[in-house]
Amino acid sequence: MNSFDLFDGINETALESLSQDFPVLTDEEKERIYFMSARKYNNYRNNISDTTFSAEEDVKGVERYKRPKMRTASIAAAAAFIIGAGSFGGYNIAKQLSEGNGETHDVNQNVTEDIAQAQTETAEDPRTEEYRSIAESLVSEFEDFLYPYIDEELPVYPETEDVDISGMSEEEREAYAQQIDEEYSKYFDQIWFELGRGDPYDHPNYEQLGSYSYNHYETGMKYSNTDEVMEKALSFMSQFFIEKQFPDLIGEDMTNYEVDRIYDCDTEETPFFGTYAMYNGKLYCNREDHRYNNEQYISIKSAYYFYNRKDEPIVITDIEDDSFIACVKYEFTSVPNNYDMTMKVVNIDGKWIIDQIKPTGPAPDQQKLDIIGKIVNSCNYYDKISCKYSWATRADSELANGDVMPHSNVKSGILYADNTANKEYSRSDDGNDYDKELDIDSLLNNSKSADEKMVETYCDGEKYYYWVNSDEYSDGWYHWCHYTPHENTFCLDNLIIDNFHQVSNRNISHGMTLGPDGQHLVYDYLYDLSIWDITGDINFDGRDCYIIDINAPSYCIDSYNILSEYHYDSIKLYIDKETGIPMAEEYSKEGSIEKCEIYYDIRINDDAEPVPDIDMNDYDLSRFTYK
Repeated sequence: MNSFDLFDGINETALESLSQDFPVLTDEEKERIYFMSARKYNNYRNNISDTTFSAEEDVKGVERYKRPKMRTASIAAAAAFIIGAGSFGGYNIAKQLSEGNGETHDVNQNVTEDIAQAQTETAEDPRTEEYRSIAESLVSEFEDFLYPYIDEELPVYPETEDVDISGMSEEEREAYAQQIDEEYSKYFDQIWFELGRGDPYDHPNYEQLGSYSYNHYETGMKYSNTDEVMEKALSFMSQFFIEKQFPDLIGEDMTNYEVDRIYDCDTEETPFFGTYAMYNGKLYCNREDHRYNNEQYISIKSAYYFYNRKDEPIVITDIEDDSFIACVKYEFTSVPNNYDMTMKVVNIDGKWIIDQIKPTGPAPDQQKLDIIGKIVNSCNYYDKISCKYSWATRADSELANGDVMPHSNVKSGILYADNTANKEYSRSDDGNDYDKELDIDSLLNNSKSADEKMVETYCDGEKYYYWVNSDEYSDGWYHWCHYTPHENTFCLDNLIIDNFHQVSNRNISHGMTLGPDGQHLVYDYLYDLSIWDITGDINFDGRDCYIIDINAPSYCIDSYNILSEYHYDSIKLYIDKETGIPMAEEYSKEGSIEKCEIYYDIRINDDAEPVPDIDMNDYDLSRFTYK
């Protein structure tokens, strides 16, 4: 990885993290005015209130409406959230950062000099403590700039009684909605834009390109206009750094644009959206919502985030009269496997400013990176595939006498995929009792193919259908063309970690794959190179595989088991060396195997069985609703 690879694609990051506060407007014109006002108010309330008014009520426009008292969040806690750790690794930081002129230098990430030595050498310079104090001050400025509001000065909305709208006429509801607007507009205003292509009511043909939500508070805004924002930014950051860390900080004045509506980008001109923008002479902020320790905090959009600062002194290195490097220790950052903030500070005309900040960490294990890349892009290593699979989950039964009888449920299935035609078919049974030992080998020895066709899926190249063959079915379909299943687009550096260690992909073009899929393993566990090792090799069902053992920390809770009680602390994987297919997955908790998943009888390309042709016209297509 080159020194500035992590700065690439920042605009994509900003676009991907656009606010999703506003759903598509209802097409029931009689309710439109009320819903818009209620939604606007609800967003205001949800942003700076701890009310228990439910999201379901907000969306559906329920018959009872309450305006609660606002309570503001702690700016100190927000600062604690936004700046937060790891080990520096001790490589030459001077080679990692540019001079602030856009030029970059290669990073020699294989250098592993003892950081203690570097610290000792730095400590001998009489300027070290002075520069450490300067760095602390600049970090504080950086923290403060991330939060757009003065917490103590945010408005407190007056508490009112419940209002029953069930008996209101259309005119009365309109009047009441106007009353709401007039009341809360004394304290708060929110405007929004949605960008798309096509008719927003024509699903699935409508394509949403992004949405932008801006807030203005009558009190509590740190700045009154965009000039003040930029003046503050330039007081402690270089222009070069501002453009990298806070892309699109200042947006176009939106006064001449119609707000609170959907724009068709093919036919209409839209404003240039930024984090801060003016509207009717007032400053509005398009901020991001974050959570930390189950609390909600707000920050402006930033290229990188740093979580949980360690109680360790800032390390000062590479001291010059007009520059130095500062390394601030964190538990983790928004970039996988980078744990620290490395900051280059320069002196311009007698003033110290931040010229660059970036997450840093030890050199990654290239073999691990290669394995991850193959797992995510496994469909690149075959054109056609057919295979069988089995999933077993422990479901122990408690007897009348209090004893526990070991018991599991196993589901089996068959899968066919043709990536050259974007076609796939799978079927599985409804599950069967499984009283054998729950481990990888036992599951393989006792697996069977699913011929019951209880659950089926079919992709015809354009649509992906799924249905349940029972009286109580849940059927649906979606457009497969929205994904890019056969492109090698994955890169570990494109992953973004939030403060809950939940991972997303800044490369929005990378989507689902046809055939056996190991993406979930990378997004849930393998992105953190420090928690797993390649512990051996094995031939599993005729396939040469790596054995991977994962020691999963408490923050590694997979996408489907989001509750802590379902956390697996030990995971064993067999990864096919040729294709990256996860041939076997074994999940354990406190030494007990809780779940196993296997693929077997894999046939590739010319040996693969063809994808069955399913005529969906043989089914009642009214059952299949777009998801």
